Amino acid sequence: MKRTNDTKPRFVGNPTEPETLSGKTEGIPIDPRVQRTRSAIWDALLALSVEKGFDSVTVAQIARRACINRSTFYAHFPDKQAVVREELARLLRDLRARQETPTPESIARFEPAKPHPNALRWFAHVTAHEDFYAAVLVTGELAAFEGEVAALVTGWAERRLREWPGPLRPELPLSALIAASTAQNLGLVRWWLSQDPRPGLDEMAVMQQRLQTEGILPLLGLGHDAPMPKGG
Repeated sequence: MKRTNDTKPRFVGNPTEPETLSGKTEGIPIDPRVQRTRSAIWDALLALSVEKGFDSVTVAQIARRACINRSTFYAHFPDKQAVVREELARLLRDLRARQETPTPESIARFEPAKPHPNALRWFAHVTAHEDFYAAVLVTGELAAFEGEVAALVTGWAERRLREWPGPLRPELPLSALIAASTAQNLGLVRWWLSQDPRPGLDEMAVMQQRLQTEGILPLLGLGHDAPMPKGG
């Protein structure tokens, strides 16, 4: 549907910037009403996508479900794709807040058969945003965004490896190992969300840990036998 002049977009910050999602834009707090409106828009889009598929949802339908008008929608987002991308950025922020940075010492103490806090937090994060992950990975209403979810998970892994205090000695190309790790993690989530009944968080954490410690981490040179960095 073609936009009229009264629906010309006016953006409140960049929808995909972490500063916007944390409630601030260039150091200026965002009005709580703005945050409520954005949340209502996202809730409406997700619900409608589950009902009829993302491609079939229109901005007019989102606005109606969110109890706003179209001009208000365009004051926050240029299109419905931007709504999903803001949610993706928010999910990444949530995941970062839940995770602790691994260290050589923590890997040395790691017990593959005992649920690690980071693995538990990953599945708790998925549980907290289950409708979104299911729509992307299982039921397919938001399948078009699976590549963007994978890109965010990959970027998160790359950032953590950049922060690693010791040398990495990957046996395969680092980019290939990160891509495999991302595919493995999302594939495990896809499988988990498809189960009925589902395994518990502890069981899933151990399952993920075994896949990592028996595959990806040794190939990265980060297994239990990897040399500790100097000063570690």
